[in-house]
Amino acid sequence: MLSHQHSRSCEDMEELSNREDAEPELLEFLDEVHHSNMLKSLNMMRKNRHFCDVILHVGNTEIHAHRAVLASASSYLFELFTTDEEQKRPENSITYKLNGGFDPNALQILIDYAYTAKLTNNLKMERVAKTCAQHLIKHLSIDNCIEIRSLPGIARNKDFIQQVDAFIAKEFSNISKTNNVLNLYCARIEVLNQSREEMCLVNESSLCRLVLEWIKKQVNEDHLNMASLSEKTFMLYLALDNSLQDCSSLPSGDVSDTEIVQDYKKLSQKEKQANTKPKGKILGQPSKPRVLIYNREIGEELENEFEPDWNLIASSTVGEHSFLALVTLGGKLATISIQLRLNTPTTPSPVQTPVNSRPASEEKPDLYCAVANMSSQRCAVGCGNFLNTLIVCGGYDRTECLRSVEQYIPETNTWQSLPPMRESRGRFKIAVLDDKVFAVGGSNGTTELDSVEMLDMAAGKWVKMPKLPLARSNMGVCTLDGLIYCIGRYQAGVAAYNKLVYAIGGCDAWNCLTSVEVYNAEQDVWQPSKPIITARRGCGVAVFNNKLYVVGGSDGSHSLNSTEIFDEQTQTWMVGPIMTTPRANVEVAVVGDRLYAVGGFSGKTFLNTVEYLDMKSNEWTTFVPKGNCEALLKRKPRSRRNSRKSVSEEKKALHTPEGIAEISSPSSEVGTTESDTAIMS
Repeated sequence: MLSHQHSRSCEDMEELSNREDAEPELLEFLDEVHHSNMLKSLNMMRKNRHFCDVILHVGNTEIHAHRAVLASASSYLFELFTTDEEQKRPENSITYKLNGGFDPNALQILIDYAYTAKLTNNLKMERVAKTCAQHLIKHLSIDNCIEIRSLPGIARNKDFIQQVDAFIAKEFSNISKTNNVLNLYCARIEVLNQSREEMCLVNESSLCRLVLEWIKKQVNEDHLNMASLSEKTFMLYLALDNSLQDCSSLPSGDVSDTEIVQDYKKLSQKEKQANTKPKGKILGQPSKPRVLIYNREIGEELENEFEPDWNLIASSTVGEHSFLALVTLGGKLATISIQLRLNTPTTPSPVQTPVNSRPASEEKPDLYCAVANMSSQRCAVGCGNFLNTLIVCGGYDRTECLRSVEQYIPETNTWQSLPPMRESRGRFKIAVLDDKVFAVGGSNGTTELDSVEMLDMAAGKWVKMPKLPLARSNMGVCTLDGLIYCIGRYQAGVAAYNKLVYAIGGCDAWNCLTSVEVYNAEQDVWQPSKPIITARRGCGVAVFNNKLYVVGGSDGSHSLNSTEIFDEQTQTWMVGPIMTTPRANVEVAVVGDRLYAVGGFSGKTFLNTVEYLDMKSNEWTTFVPKGNCEALLKRKPRSRRNSRKSVSEEKKALHTPEGIAEISSPSSEVGTTESDTAIMS
């Protein structure tokens, strides 16, 4: 009996112990009105100014609130409050004076929204801003579109701006007559023309773009400020580099230096400020009239070209040879009034005008169109001269490394696709040897590559080649005496020049370099050479007009548009012509009498544009003669099969490199290590 009771007692104790070890059963209660009630309580405390720890000043209005509530509703205010939190201001209640044109009543409504969830863009309340934008788009009209486009802060909403701009561009002929447009800030421009035919052929969109580019350049280089743009009428002319220039810089004695230009020069000299900066190289006007025509109309810009602070929104013809453009100048909505003016030289120039030629006013103008863009923006591409065309391979487009290959035909100003590479490659180089294209190393976006492939046009594909001894990217590649050299890995520019291999600039993982080293293949030695003027990495290097050119790159903080030229006879570097666009990780190639700069990174966006250095004018340009393009485009193109056949018949059997060997490396100052130089033979 005792034994049975003892056993029962043990079982009860064990059951009790198990209950104690088990997790207690919890009661879960979800109060669905708690959030609403808490906001109501906070809002009531705000109205009674209980526990308020921030005061917003807008004009003469004070708004009391709680920092935690406002910061959770607006990223703008969160950033503002965080700054003061880091400074550990001791005040119990902090006062902020808000600038930027906030309306007190509107701000009060938004503060109410933060507490009640009932209903701006300035405060980065994204859902509210999106709803407001949809409402404004729905109610866009000729009468209110300019006021809506002028709203401060809307530049943050790219989709909204583009929809408003599209509406304005479509209706601008009617919108331009409204008081809202007439009351905008206006820049007045006169553009000189050499013939009446030139004036008749001018494309309003192209002209407005050129004027906008001129204004942007003047403001960015501190030659003008926004206020001074409306104080006078500026007289411009088309210079040799196909850019607009102020007539005050027109060289004296030039064929276009007429009485009206001289009068303008005198007026400009009187108004010239003492602190005006020098405007650089002075360019004359072309000897013949020319008209520049962009290939795209307004609204057809690619995504990477959208620049809300400097944008041509719409344009229209408002009179004979006069145009009106709606633009943003430094983010501010404004108009540009453009008037074409005939500037017939009083006497023909003995230098520029042949004896038997007609007067300049009767010259038929040359037509120029923009160099065609690549299919996509990209930098760190492989680029070279392939059968007198420009071939561009791979590259990096901001999201991934590419396999695509394009071929630019200068005679027709067109691009065509070629077979894609076997592997995606960026930060690599190509070499063209014996009319064959070799893609060497690089990166696929995740790993460096040791692979090499060759374009076989007969087979219509790329084929594998012997691998590099070491996987690498950001190296330099060139050809010399039937060999392909692969040098370094730290963005040095490499080219063969007068039987020597030059490795220029680059970086040492910390700093950009000015150092230059030269490899003598016959002696198998590296020797230092004259350093370049500006330290740079990711530059393009090529031999052009019997001189060595260094183009663009980055100085570590900015993309560069500068170029440098090396004269072997004097062993000196000199500053060359400035590109139209800064380009880091740019590639260059010589085709015909042009040095092409392809793609790159401008410092703000990846580029799909191409520009070239014209040997005749010694200036970079983005325009090519349109007449030649149209004539060649009318020809019936040969089929690719026939083209390949004719090439194979004309060319002898081509040598294909069969192996790779190592040579001595340059010093570490061009960003290389042991065995960082390879040669394909």
